[in-house]
Parts: sequence; C-alpha cells; structure tokens
Amino acid sequence: MMRVNFIVALHILGYVQLSAHVFGQRITLHERAVTLEYVLKEIEKQSNYTFFYNKKEFVDFGPVTVSVKNHPIHDALEKVFGDKPYVFNVTGNVVVLRRTKETKDEEKPMLRKPETNQRDIRGKVVDSLGNPLEGVSVLVKGTSRGSATDSDGRYYILAQTGEVLTFRNVGFLVQEVVISEGQMSVDVILHPEFSDLDEVVVVGYGTQRKADITGSVATVSENVIQSRPVSSFQDALQGRASGVQVRQGGGDLSGKFSISIRGIGSVTGSNDPLIVVDNVPLFSADFSTINPKDIVSIDILKDASATAIYGSRAANGVIIITTRKGQAGGSQFVFNTDIGVENITRMYDVMSTEQQRLLFVEAFKNSGRDISVYEDLAHPAWQVDTDWQDLGTQTGSRQNYNLGFSGGTEKTQYAGSASYLDRTGTLINSNLKSWSLRVNLNSKINDWLRLSTNLTGSHQRQNVLNNDSWGSEGFRSLVYQHSFTEPYDEAGNLTAINTTAAPYFGANENPLINVLLPTRNDNVTRILGNTKIDIDVAKGLVISGNIGGDIVLGDNYVYLPVYQIGLFSRDEGSVTVPNNQQINWISDLTLNYEQKTGRHNFKGLLGFSAQQFLTKNNSVTGTGTIDNALDQLSNQTNFNATGSEVRAGLVSTFVRFNYDYGGKYLLTATVRRDGSSKFGADRRYGIFPSGSVAWRISQEDFLKDAPFINDLKLRVSYGLTGNQNIGDFAFITRAGAAPYVFGNSVVVGNVPQNIGNPNLQWEANKQLDAGIDVSVLDGRFHATVDYYHKQSEDLLVSTPIPLTSGVRQDPIINQGSVKNTGVELALGGNVLTGTVSWASEFNISFNKNRVIDIGNNSIGQPLEIPGESIPLSNQPTNLTRAGNSAAAFYMYQYIGVWQLGEEEEADRWSDAVPGDPRYADLNGNGVFDVGDKTFVGTPHPRFFGGFNNTFAFRNVSLSIFLDYAGGYQVYNTARNLFSRGVPFVQNFAEVADFWTPENPSNTVPRPSQGGNTTTLATMVSTRFLEDADFLRIKDVRISYELPSRLLTDKFLKALRFTISGTNLYTFTKYEGLNPEASSRISLLSAGIDYTPYPQSRLISLGLSATF
Repeated sequence: MMRVNFIVALHILGYVQLSAHVFGQRITLHERAVTLEYVLKEIEKQSNYTFFYNKKEFVDFGPVTVSVKNHPIHDALEKVFGDKPYVFNVTGNVVVLRRTKETKDEEKPMLRKPETNQRDIRGKVVDSLGNPLEGVSVLVKGTSRGSATDSDGRYYILAQTGEVLTFRNVGFLVQEVVISEGQMSVDVILHPEFSDLDEVVVVGYGTQRKADITGSVATVSENVIQSRPVSSFQDALQGRASGVQVRQGGGDLSGKFSISIRGIGSVTGSNDPLIVVDNVPLFSADFSTINPKDIVSIDILKDASATAIYGSRAANGVIIITTRKGQAGGSQFVFNTDIGVENITRMYDVMSTEQQRLLFVEAFKNSGRDISVYEDLAHPAWQVDTDWQDLGTQTGSRQNYNLGFSGGTEKTQYAGSASYLDRTGTLINSNLKSWSLRVNLNSKINDWLRLSTNLTGSHQRQNVLNNDSWGSEGFRSLVYQHSFTEPYDEAGNLTAINTTAAPYFGANENPLINVLLPTRNDNVTRILGNTKIDIDVAKGLVISGNIGGDIVLGDNYVYLPVYQIGLFSRDEGSVTVPNNQQINWISDLTLNYEQKTGRHNFKGLLGFSAQQFLTKNNSVTGTGTIDNALDQLSNQTNFNATGSEVRAGLVSTFVRFNYDYGGKYLLTATVRRDGSSKFGADRRYGIFPSGSVAWRISQEDFLKDAPFINDLKLRVSYGLTGNQNIGDFAFITRAGAAPYVFGNSVVVGNVPQNIGNPNLQWEANKQLDAGIDVSVLDGRFHATVDYYHKQSEDLLVSTPIPLTSGVRQDPIINQGSVKNTGVELALGGNVLTGTVSWASEFNISFNKNRVIDIGNNSIGQPLEIPGESIPLSNQPTNLTRAGNSAAAFYMYQYIGVWQLGEEEEADRWSDAVPGDPRYADLNGNGVFDVGDKTFVGTPHPRFFGGFNNTFAFRNVSLSIFLDYAGGYQVYNTARNLFSRGVPFVQNFAEVADFWTPENPSNTVPRPSQGGNTTTLATMVSTRFLEDADFLRIKDVRISYELPSRLLTDKFLKALRFTISGTNLYTFTKYEGLNPEASSRISLLSAGIDYTPYPQSRLISLGLSATF
C-alpha cells in the first residue's frame, strides 16, 4: 500500500508540473578561460534553451571568460560573443549560432541598409508527416542574413529574387530553395537523413545508437507507419524490413496476419516472433487492437546477438513496438482521419447457367441417367442466371478518426490519443467497430528520479460471417450455389429450393440463409500498460523497475435462429456464449552502468524478470427455444458447458555487456537464463548466450577523411536462443473427461489425455550472422547486407503413437534439426534533393529452408509429419520430411487426361476410362498408388521484399510502394472443389472446356456425377498447385500540404490532404483471389487456399490537421 501511495504521489507531482511555465528565464555565469561548449551547456542547464550550431565553425573560437548575474539570455550571449564574428538568433527556446563572413567595419551587414528589392519572405517548415519543426535554421546563402523557425514552424527573413534560402536542422537533409520573381512565401518539407548514425534504436531493455549496434536490427520508422491508412501494425510492416515476411492470408476485417523472421525454425511448435510493446512482452493474442497511430517505431531484432536478451522466446526473432511519448513544449493536438471505400479485388469466374446445363447433360449421359430435363431449353431453371457472389458481397467502407495530443515542460511530458475505427466488410452482414484510448506520462521528479507510465484501453466489436476451420464458409457457400437458382421469391422472401426434383437436386440450401439469419458477435477488450521508474544511484549507474500488464477479454455471442424454408429448417434455436481471458503480468528490475574512460566506453546491464500468464476459456451452448425473440442463453432448456484454465510462468536473469574503443571497435556479449513452467523441474532452466563484434572501418585513419564514405561497418555475431512455443504441461501426463461404455450405458470418466515427457526441454536455435553497413555521400545513400546461418536443434516434435495407447494426444519429444540460410539486402537514399526530391527504399530477402532430421517414430522408422488433410479429398497437401523444406508440397503429378485409344492402359493403371484424370507413374509399378507421390514445391517464398519511392515538389508528394514475393506455390483448394466437373456444386468457368470424344481436352477431365472419375478428379495433385509469384501495387499516396500563408487561423498550424489506394493491382499468374491466400495462419499449413475472406482494394481520402 505504501508503494502504491508513493507512485500516486509521484504522478500527482508530475501532473502539477504540467501547469508550470518558464517566464523571464535568466542566466548567471562566472567562468574564466573555459570552452564555448562548456558555457553553452551551463546555459542549457539553467534554462529551457537549446543550442544549434555547426561545431566546425567554432573550432577557433578560443577560451571564454564571462561574468553575468541574473541576466536575460540576449545579454548573456552578448557578453559571451562580444565583437567576435558570430551571430545568434533566439526563437522561443531555440538558439541558432553561426559564423558570419568577416568584413571591414564599413561593410558589416548590420550597418548596411537593406537593398530596395529585398522583401519579407515568410513560410513554414514541416517534416514529412506535416508536423511543424521548431528551431530550423533558415539562411540566405552567401550572406549573413538568417532566421529560425518558431514553435509553429514559421519564420520570416529578408531576401530578394534569385537568392537561395538554405534550411538546416539536426537529423534532416539540407534543403535549398531559389526565390522566384514576386514570390512572398516559401513552405518547405524537410526529410530525415537516411543514415543518421545518432539515431536511437530500441534493442530490448534499453536503447543504442545505430552506429554502435553490433547485431542485425531493422527499423520501420514513424513516417512509414503513419503514412498509410492501415488497421494493424502488421500491415504497416509488410514489405518494409528485410528478413521479415508478413503474409495476410485473407481480407478479414480484424486482419489475420502471419509473421516469420528468417524462415521456419520449428516443425510442430510455433514460429511466431515475440512481440514487445513498451517493455511488455505480449502473450499470444489478437494484435489488431493495437492502434497504429500510437506507434512511433517498430524495431525488428533478427540475429542472436540482438535477440538473446529475450532468451527462450527469441528463436523466431523479436519485434519491439515503441509508442508515442510527450515532448517538452506547448500543447499540440493532431487530428487524423481517413474515409474510404473497399471492393473485392477479384471474384471467382464461375460457369453460366448455360454452361452448367451442358455439364449436367454430359455428366448424366456418362452415367446413363435421364437427361431430358437438361435438354429442355424451355425449362424455368435455364432462364435464371443468378450471380450469387454479387448478391453476397457489397462495397465496404472504412472510417477512421484519431485525435492525438502531446506537450509538457522540461520536467514532465505527456501524450495521448483517442481513436475510432468503423469498417463495413465487403461480405454482407460483416462489420467491425473499434475504440481505443491511450495516455503516456513521463515525469522527471528531480535530478535522480524519473517516472513513466503507458496505459492503453481498447474495445473491438465485430459481426462475422460463419467461418469453419478452413476459412469463410459464408463466402464459400455463395460460390457453391448454382446460378440457375433464385435467392428470393416474388414476395421478397428467401426462396425454398426443392432439391428433390430435377434439375434442382444438384442445388444446395439458399446460401443467404446462413449469411443473413444468424447473429455472430465477437467482442474483445484489451488493457495494456506499464509503469517504469528510473533512479540515478551514482554517476553512470541507473536502477530501473518496470511493472506491466496485458489483459485481453473475449466475450462472444452466436445465435442460430429457428427457420423453416422449404426442405431446409432449424427446429430450435441455439445460443452459444464463449468467453476467454488472457492475463499477462510482468515485472522487471534492471541495473544499468555506463562509463567512459578516454576512448574506452563501457555499458553494462544486469536484470531480473518474472512473467506470469493466465488463460481461461469457457463456453456454454443452450438449445430449446422455438421463438427467435427468446434469443438469450437464459431462455434455453438444454445446456452444454466446457471450460479450461491454464497458468504458466517464466523467471529470468540476464546480463549484457557493451564495449567500444573510440567508436571504432565494438563488442556486445549477452547471457540470459530462463526458467519455464512448460518444462519439468530437471529441465526447466536454460542458458542462452550470444556475442558479437563490429569494426567501423570508416573510423580508421586511412578512411576517416574519405570524402564520400560516412560510415562503413562490418559485423559478426553468433549465439544461442530458445523456443518454448508449445502447449503447457506437456512434461506431465494429464487426465481429462471422456465417454466410455460401462455395461449397457455410456458414462463419463477421467482418462489420460497424453503421455508426459519429463525430459522435455527447449528447442535450441544457433545462429551465425555476418553483415555490413555502409553510408555514403553525407548520408545520402545507405546499404545493409546480411548473411545468416540459423540451425534449430532438439526440435519440439509431436511424435505419433498407436491408437491402442489409449491417449488422445501424441507425446512431444526433443529430436531433429532444421536449417535456414539466407541473404538480406536493404538499399535506400535520396536520389534527388531540393525543390524536387526523390527518396527511394528497396529491400530483398532470400531464404533457403531445409529439414536436416526430425528423428524416428515410435517404431523406429524415420518420422514424417503430414500437414492437415484438406476437405473432400481427405488428403494432406504438405509433408515435412528430412532433406526437404518444412511443409513442402507432396502430391501426385497431374499429366493430363486419358485419351481414346488408351483404354487398356488406363484401366490397368487406375480403373480409369478415356476422359478421366491421368497422373504420373513415378514408381514405375504400372498402378496408381501412394508411391507415385513426390515433392513438387514449397509454400514458403524463396525471396520477398518491398520497393518504395517518394517524390515531392513544393507542397505535393507522391509515394508508390510495391511488395513482392517469388519462388513458391499455393495449392488452390477452391479449384479442387469447384473444378472437378461434379454437377452437384457450381463449377469454375475453366471446366466448360471439359473432355468429350469430340473435344479431346488434355487439361480438363470429363464431368461425372460420382464414382471413380470423381475420386480421381479430387486427388491432391499438381493440377491445382500453382506458382504464386506476385508483384503488388500495395499503396499509392498523393499528399498536399496547405501553404502556411493560407492558414489564417492562429490555432491551425498545419493542414494536409491525402488520397491513397491500397492493394490497387497484383501482377500474378495465380488463378485464385490472392497469391498470399492461406486458410491457415500456421506457417506449417501455409499455401492452402480454401476460400478465405476475400482481399479488398481500398480507396481513401485523408486529412491531417495540427493545432
């Protein structure tokens, strides 16, 4: 309680500081023969002033002797500079210093009258997001005339036609603008330097200068994240960082993505990276509740040196998200909104009614059935041609509003936001609404104590269509239905299709019944936050404590109503109310020490961390109502309930040591020891070390003065990380309820659920990384190249055992290894600068995955791990076997159609007849059997990346972003379902070219109503395996920044308008809706396209206003 009161008191003190404002700042100095740098630092200590100057211009300034007491800043600086050839400009709390050209007294600019053709030039300077920049130096090139921007980014200066204004600010590229005839205002957008070596990168439990990093770390900046109308951080990350593959398998409103960093390292465990938000490692949950507008940077830790600080959870990489924090200065409000429309990028091309009629004729003729009704062109069915996909889809909409605020004093800064997102899906009866609130507070209580707090609350409500385990069942049912059926009768009611009468017996239930009638609401509430305290114990020694939590509450509701429509009905209603809780608590205590001795720089980190996870799942289903008005659980008469609760924990100690010699030779060493409740007492703890070195060759004497090289650094790292991403308590045998026969009755008792493995331990991931970073031409261009070799050993493998064992779950054991090798390349730079600018970024990643070994099964044979069996064929498409990539495609090779004259061979090989599918006899035994299957591809791209170009002219900018992937395949399961030539479902238009004696097609088999022909057509084969290489125009954005001269309202500091398009076009040979489509988020079942929620194209208008 005492501790809580102390924290509350500190926060109250911090909030009081927000109302403090510095008036009449005065300076007291009594110094003799000290450096100018020392004097300026003393002034900064006594005030809120910040100095900007080029140190090279002040090398020969000489010693300073000054004595002033309680003087204004101007008087103090006059005493410092005296009559030396230097000038200063004070704007707000920013002081710009520069050297003037030495001239004779009679020629000094301050004694000359302005030339008659000089005039006041006014304007505004903003960054690429439209935020005003304070303290930007504005100089007339070749003269001593200068100015600086105020807190609103505004300035004014005397200049004449033909003169050049130079704009400089720390961390931004210099920009020059020529004054044209009659021009009275110049507005400028400054772009950040690409290779700012002083840029701070978050590396886990701390930060480092980019120049000092010895590991492989990629950063996605705020400019990238905020520039697009995205709903999740995964979408903003896609294609932006080398080595990071982000795939969106469908167009779900909540945004289901898979992320992999440097390939697949586990064959049955999870391959998801660890996500850390503001020092809180997140438990597995829906990340769509994190508001992208709150994010200022995403740092991706890729090699062992960077990730080892997170030990047992770092084998798949670490993604660190940093949210917005307040800055000292006046209050600032930023309002962002984007409003847009969405349309499905591509629809399935299905048969017309006439094409279906002809297919029916051929299919039933082949089976000897009566075809008269199908040849009767006057039949009412053949007069109908319903587009079910069009009926079940719509133009979606998106509205997003976000208000951010920030400000504070030198002592206390604050930031926060409120957002609202409203999306209507492209499938009817689907929508999503999301709300979030966030606040950040940083308080400097005194010279040795600092306190910071982050707190975010969000709620998401979604109405979803019926989904099965493979994707959007609601959308699939629209494709499934024949076009010769009608959705509504003359009274506007949903139609009842008589499926017992020809030709409708091939039809299905009206798909709109399952789309429109049920109610399915998913609700997610999330509270995420942390409080951190920093105590300066001694010079260079800081103790930090961090307490954080992540609470995710799911509360869902499903009602399946009573209805009677023709032969289809539901006699009683059903209410299902599932809810779940995921509660994650973490506490960290760290000790940081930093010391500089001459050219030797030391940093040390010692830490302790404890994290606890609680997962609860409960579901109650009630049935019995016959009145749809009684749609609550309490109205039901029969109930079934299930539930579970799992607790897990992780206790860790870690140490990191950094050393550099003069910024030239760098060393990082890290060790972490984790103890996890997922493993038994004898195997609970694991130690994960790493080390890395770097050599900044550009700091050597032979390159230090090279005119074109700014930075050249070689890096090498090696280390060990772990993976514990399996279910809880697999090391013990668990009991659970199960039915069994006792006498003449079925009773429920407790039975073993699994066979525990007390020797279970961590997967071990060993990784070698070698990289080079280079920056040239004053940071104008930069490049990073990495080579990595990553090998996972002691894999956590689920090993099948005979069903006679009596347990439901296969035991997990440590065996086998997987290797990933790859090369990553990132290039970027400012191709053009000035009035017309062009900035470009490109990255490409190559990865080769190979399973070295996965051990043996329970009878000593080499283990093979099949993927999940797809519907209809009940066969897996993927197989993991030593010597191939994980989850490689393994199936029959389709080589065409049996033709006339091949009857004998077709019958001997597979009881086939001319017109049936034909597969390669790979084992040469003359019959069709499982020995004819072979490895034919991989669902994991060999290469992927992104390419972004931003062009700007005055107040207008154009950004074009492309992403791409290649060297992989997708199994188009939708074609397996809708291109079999079976009359009982709709077929894709490609089937219209089916085989007949008159049309001996060698690509599409003959239609069939069942039997061996249908069985052969349903086989998992290369017929439906497609190359999925693609190049996508992911995002195009045009922005216009309103000139400052048009902003007459003193409260409005900036106004920007944007029009953007997302997922505009995809160049691909893939015949499905999306070459990234995957009905499974798991990477081990990737590349199976079974009609997930379709991807959509978004066209939106945006507005950003700064107050």
